[in-house]
Amino acid sequence: MKLVSSAGLLSLIVATLFSLESVNAAVNEEDVLIENKGITSGQTSERIAYQCTFRNLWTKNRQPVRFPEELGRWAGPILWTHTLQFQPWVRDKAVTRGVEKLAEDGFTDVLVQEMEQQGGQVKDHQEYPKGQFFVRERDFVHIPPIEADFTYPYLSMMASIMPSPDWYTGFYSFWLIDDYTRTWYDHLKIQVKPWDAGTDAGASYESLENDLDPPLPIQRFVPRNAPEGGELRGPDGETVPVVGEIECFLVVGEDDIIMPDCDWFANPCCNETDTVNCNNTLPNGAVPKLSPEYESVLANPPGDRPSAGVMMHASWFMVAGLAVTQWILD
Repeated sequence: MKLVSSAGLLSLIVATLFSLESVNAAVNEEDVLIENKGITSGQTSERIAYQCTFRNLWTKNRQPVRFPEELGRWAGPILWTHTLQFQPWVRDKAVTRGVEKLAEDGFTDVLVQEMEQQGGQVKDHQEYPKGQFFVRERDFVHIPPIEADFTYPYLSMMASIMPSPDWYTGFYSFWLIDDYTRTWYDHLKIQVKPWDAGTDAGASYESLENDLDPPLPIQRFVPRNAPEGGELRGPDGETVPVVGEIECFLVVGEDDIIMPDCDWFANPCCNETDTVNCNNTLPNGAVPKLSPEYESVLANPPGDRPSAGVMMHASWFMVAGLAVTQWILD
């Protein structure tokens, strides 16, 4: 019988607890479409950051019942990297005051204050600089790069559905390090679903304020508990579609990705004048692939606003037209 030293036993216990911690953190409600394992060690001394783009999947075509076409907007989104000691919202538990204020009123100030008061449990937080965006005007927004490290390897995100009583979307405590290789993921694409913060009894987008005292545990909207009036349900009335997606790429070192105004992760040629011969690859060398949900958004832009996909094709035709004109003149 082989005996284990006290030091070895302690190491085994720590490793087991770390493994259990990662398993617990992975019990989320998001749909992870891409989760590429990179080559960068989880314990690297180099700066680690993620450049992320949030895309809107909450539209009249996808969630048609009483959709607030003129007022529909996202407050946030906000991202933070942290330890598991800071989780302001977790399924089946009551939310913090900061989450309540963002879910109900669209302001991140109290949530940020909670992060700053956590005694070193939060590494970084970043949010859309303008605070909110109307879905009739934009399909996506870029978020400033957010830093992480081996001590703060968890990423959480939240954005408030406006107008609504206390509805929001996001994910919590996503472990950015692959459990098997212990390397940082170099590419993430996560689709997020609608949640009820449990702090207001309203049941429709523009319900009057009706605070719950005491508040209820948060819950994710699914067909059995979605608003009875049909809000947030899909055209079939039976499903609750995802309402957003976030795509992130790993940045190693001090040089961040310079993001153009267009949706560069969806179409790396969007900022090029020659959209035919440009290098249509992502930062990790992969070829972009749109999710079916985002393709449906681009195919049905609100009003007369051209979608990102339409603008991409329009640019191609403009370049082609100029080439033909030049050929005729020559």
